[in-house]
Amino acid sequence: MANQRQIPVIQHPDSTVVQLQQNTNKVFRNVSNQVTEAQTSINEMTIIGEIKLASLTLSQFQSVAGTNWIAANGQSSVGSKYASLTGNNTVPTISVSGANAYIRVN
Repeated sequence: MANQRQIPVIQHPDSTVVQLQQNTNKVFRNVSNQVTEAQTSINEMTIIGEIKLASLTLSQFQSVAGTNWIAANGQSSVGSKYASLTGNNTVPTISVSGANAYIRVN
């Protein structure tokens, strides 16, 4: 992982201290990998055509949820997985007072 950090091993005359630190690094790597796998699984749980409501602007929503989401405002979906799957070249228009609707298209 690009953002993964490893604690440098301290040179110490007691080999048990060095071994403890190496084991700690292995645990941290394992936890980091498990978190990454969980994030991937969560991202895969969303499906094409799923709709979410949020009190966020499109750019705020995409910064959190990713650019696979667009506003559900009747705009074109040509070239998206949504269009291929549904045969619809536009997304539905969804209007909810106090919230914006977003639809996953890719």
